[in-house]
Formats: sequence, C-alpha cells, structure tokens
Amino acid sequence: MRAIFLQQQAAAIRLASLVAALVLAGCGATISERPCPRVSEFSPALQRQAAEEIARLPSGSALEQILNVTAADRAFNRAVCKR
Repeated sequence: MRAIFLQQQAAAIRLASLVAALVLAGCGATISERPCPRVSEFSPALQRQAAEEIARLPSGSALEQILNVTAADRAFNRAVCKR
C-alpha cells in the first residue's frame, strides 16, 4: 500500500514540475527583447477630424472603448520601444 502511495506522490511531483516548466517557459523573453510593433503616424488634419468624430460618439460606445484601449496600447508601445 505504501509503495503505491509513494509512486503516486512521485508522479504528482513530476507532473507539477512539468507544469511549472511549461508555465515558466513563456517568461523567457523580457519586454525589451520582443520586437516592437509598428506605430502609425497620422497627419494633424486627420487627427483633428478623428477627434471631432469621436466627440460626437455616444458616451461609453463600443467604438469609444476600443479607441481608448488602442490609445493605451500605443502609449505603452512608445514607452517600451522608446519612440
């Protein structure tokens, strides 16, 4: 009976070690080692037009939420990629 318990315990430890190795494998690259995404630049005129159109959106609209997240992503990318 004790032998079966020890075998199960050893198998559980091996499984836990494998899971930990797989999870930690994704942590190998730091943010600075990843390629920086392209950040598009827009003319001031197009930016003004977009701002006017965004101002007319209903508050809390899906498009407004998506644009807010996109703006945060752009700011993060600029900070990480030093652009």
